[in-house]
Amino acid sequence: MSIASGQVLSPPTSARRGRLATSLARLRRQHILFVLATLGPILLLFGVIRVYPILETIRLSFYNYHITQLRRPFIGLENYARLLDDDSFLTALLNTAQFSALSVVITLTLALAVAILLRSIERAAPGFELLFYIPVVTPWVPAAVIWKWIYDPMYGVLNLGLSLFGVPRLGWLQEPNLIVYAIVLVSVWKLLGYFVVIYGVGLRGVPEELLEAAELDGATAWQRLVHVVLPLMRPIILFSVVICTIVCFNVFAPVYVLTASAQGAPAYDFKVLVGEIYQNGFVFYHMGYAGAECVVLLLCVLSLIAVQLLAFRER
Repeated sequence: MSIASGQVLSPPTSARRGRLATSLARLRRQHILFVLATLGPILLLFGVIRVYPILETIRLSFYNYHITQLRRPFIGLENYARLLDDDSFLTALLNTAQFSALSVVITLTLALAVAILLRSIERAAPGFELLFYIPVVTPWVPAAVIWKWIYDPMYGVLNLGLSLFGVPRLGWLQEPNLIVYAIVLVSVWKLLGYFVVIYGVGLRGVPEELLEAAELDGATAWQRLVHVVLPLMRPIILFSVVICTIVCFNVFAPVYVLTASAQGAPAYDFKVLVGEIYQNGFVFYHMGYAGAECVVLLLCVLSLIAVQLLAFRER
């Protein structure tokens, strides 16, 4: 019971409560229909472009599917068994793992260091971030062609600069022991700016009060980084590690361009998983076998992501 303007207001009756519940249910249905109407086409397109090709690739991996043959018999796990005896595939898997490990560690470590340095010059940081981001928006193929000339054993800028310090000319794209580092350098150059921007956003979100409190407590700069900044940036670091891992495991364009040839001299054939998938699927037309390689690549990436999620989970 309440009194307002001299009138006594009775509590809501059951009929009024029923009408209110009906209105809320109608509003909820309208919200659901609105979400379905807006996200439905996007989800449908995602299913057609992303989900269906993945499921179809998994299905084809169990068949002896040659693109020039009408008969496609079911062979079960035979394609996967062949992978274990395929030296070319195993070499590609090892090369991809080595390249990804080096690229992820170097790229993310350098990006964090650069982002921390840029935070000390906050006013000039956007300009430097723009400079670092230019390689990110540069397409892979022209970027790889530029780096191919930089690595040229006779006229490349890299060998010319090293010769000033007495280092002999090196065949960066011809020697098996050097080519992985050459490709890693190109990958770091290409990806660094993206993660510098991501880390820069994360560092700006760290409260200054916590850093000042830690400094008053006698914490050094390294201690503040390890015990204050990095724990608060855990989600951003996890995102960066996952994205960088996915990108590096799917490397293909720079390897294909850099190792196709080297200004007239044959380059070392540096095999990676996506390159093997391309060779078997679109050169030799063994689509079933290439599908099995795709599934292995997918399982490798998913396994690494699961390990990373467990490693970065809140304790």
